[in-house]
Amino acid sequence: MSEQTVSPDDWRSVMGYFASGVTVVTGWDGNEPVGTTVSAFCSVSLTPPLLLVCLDHKNPALAPIKAKGHFGINILGADGMDVAMRFATPMETNRFEGFDFVHDETGAPRLSGAPVFIDCALHDSYTVGDHEILIGRGLTVAKDLTSKPMIYHQGNFL
Repeated sequence: MSEQTVSPDDWRSVMGYFASGVTVVTGWDGNEPVGTTVSAFCSVSLTPPLLLVCLDHKNPALAPIKAKGHFGINILGADGMDVAMRFATPMETNRFEGFDFVHDETGAPRLSGAPVFIDCALHDSYTVGDHEILIGRGLTVAKDLTSKPMIYHQGNFL
């Protein structure tokens, strides 16, 4: 019995039907901050506090984050469209230029205006398909849960 393979276009459309939150994953490449918009994010465990985030192997933020062993998760609010778009642009642009962020003691850039920030140590990583699954252990959180979250659905930020 042969297995059928779903086309990348069909896979993207059916996976896009599942609504998710929107995050910006941040880290450091030497003295330069790096960050990228990501919707492939979820909780893994309460004890210990673990989460996962998936980054494409071609994403320039992946290698510095893995090398440093530390990253931040900035969960965006509904008013974060400009932030989501800024960090989804090609890396040739300086995503942090003119943008306000806090350089926490541990090193992960915390974006101003993000309602939730999770400071993470890299717990493990797995190469799967065209992505890397990063497992982060939550070290600290900063939260202001008064705003509604940003949602990503069928290729649109809502």
